[in-house]
Amino acid sequence: MPDTSSLSQRVRHRIRPSTDPDRSADTSRPFRRLPPAITPVSPRDLAVGIADHRLGLGREAFRTEIGATLGASSTATYTSFRRALAACLHELAATADDARTDVLIPAFCSPDYPDAIDGVGLRPRRYDIDPDSLAARLDSLTELPTDDALAVVVVNVLGYGSRMDEIEAYCRANDIYLIEALGYAYGATYDGDRLGTFGDCAVLNFQQGKPIPVGGGMVAARNQELEFGDEGRPAVEPNVATMAGYAALGQPRPYYGYSVATSLLDRLGVSPARPSTHPESKFDVAYEPPFATLSNFHGAVGRRVLENLDAHRRQRAATAAVYAEELADCPHVRHLTPVAGLENHQYVRYPLAVDDTELRAEISDALAAVGVETAALYDWPPLSADEFPGAAQLQDEIITLPTHPYVDAADRQLIVETVRDVAMAAAD
Repeated sequence: MPDTSSLSQRVRHRIRPSTDPDRSADTSRPFRRLPPAITPVSPRDLAVGIADHRLGLGREAFRTEIGATLGASSTATYTSFRRALAACLHELAATADDARTDVLIPAFCSPDYPDAIDGVGLRPRRYDIDPDSLAARLDSLTELPTDDALAVVVVNVLGYGSRMDEIEAYCRANDIYLIEALGYAYGATYDGDRLGTFGDCAVLNFQQGKPIPVGGGMVAARNQELEFGDEGRPAVEPNVATMAGYAALGQPRPYYGYSVATSLLDRLGVSPARPSTHPESKFDVAYEPPFATLSNFHGAVGRRVLENLDAHRRQRAATAAVYAEELADCPHVRHLTPVAGLENHQYVRYPLAVDDTELRAEISDALAAVGVETAALYDWPPLSADEFPGAAQLQDEIITLPTHPYVDAADRQLIVETVRDVAMAAAD
């Protein structure tokens, strides 16, 4: 007799009992859904943020802490990552000895980068990345012309780093500024040195899902010729309601209710805006300064999140280790390997490379059926496999599994069994 059970029922039936005595596997898990990435923010964090904001405290201490960690000579906050990157590029262009216009970015990266570069009147030029490590391909980078190159941007996609010592040496030899994008990688090190300390400046992204999810962004400059600061710029109003919604609805059971509600609105033809912790929209940005700063509320909450950064990293790393071990021999699936020397990897999401685009979609659908959201990254616009073979391959293959602290032992087991179930069926 054919099996008429649903995919979620078939997968859940196969779950083995958990070996963790503190977290026995719940194979039904009703009314629960995992977001693809989130960093917890507690009600206490928000309460401290509100109290400190009323006292005029928070932002300066937040800037000082991150600046000290990265050895920065100046720092500044902004209300979105695109604005932070734009402010950084404005300062580089104003400080450079000549009118250079090219900013070299990885082909596989967020549209935030080309949008901000175009927005300030510069030109993005792309280099390829290694599909096995997400690191910059130095042969591709060094093939680009340098006469008009203002800056190289190294993006630590999903926290995976590059050979920063070699890239730093290349930039110094060619008199090109080096920008490190630390959205996923704050706290990680390469060969014992913190990421964010190799370049002239680091640009941080505090969007939801990142290790510091308070919204906005920051520039931290080590090059003393560059000057950044919050002084003389207006501060944005605290987005307390947005942050409270993020803190509450990001947990698996409330997130299930939120997902059901947004799906219903979609079917009714009312598409809600994609939620963001940025206090100002990341889209339709006016790229001319002055840009607003973050508020003391954001800074105070950010400092609270920094206190838990290492604990969150350990939790994510433990989940990533389970995926790596349990899916090591899974057919059709390839694991990415960070460059040698990368430590304190944040593992904000765990990437898998699936060797067939349709199979990747099947895995994503199967996980969605059991309440797990995944993501395929940076797949628009489609890249040329001839020009950027590594990046184009990742557009076709990559899918990310959630690693955040709300993922428990039963979730990990369910995710592993679901991926194996679909991949093994395709291998038969």
